[in-house]
Amino acid sequence: MESVNPVLLLVLIAQICFGICAARSPQFLRWVAAHLLTRADVADLSRSERERRKRFWLSELKVSHDIPASGNREHPSAIRLFSGR
Repeated sequence: MESVNPVLLLVLIAQICFGICAARSPQFLRWVAAHLLTRADVADLSRSERERRKRFWLSELKVSHDIPASGNREHPSAIRLFSGR
């Protein structure tokens, strides 16, 4: 007899428990939905705030937004800005 992967077994048990709780209590289902939606909203706000900060500092340092994705991580305009050229 082959052994069952313990992680898959844990996921299966968790799904069964979640299904039982959701079937017995609509409030539980509403709580889970509210919790997941709140986390998604926080992740979206965090992402937009990070982008806003990035735009602010790029404009403060007068660095262009199109940083090259190649192996060289330093941007030529940033080098000129700090070297005084």
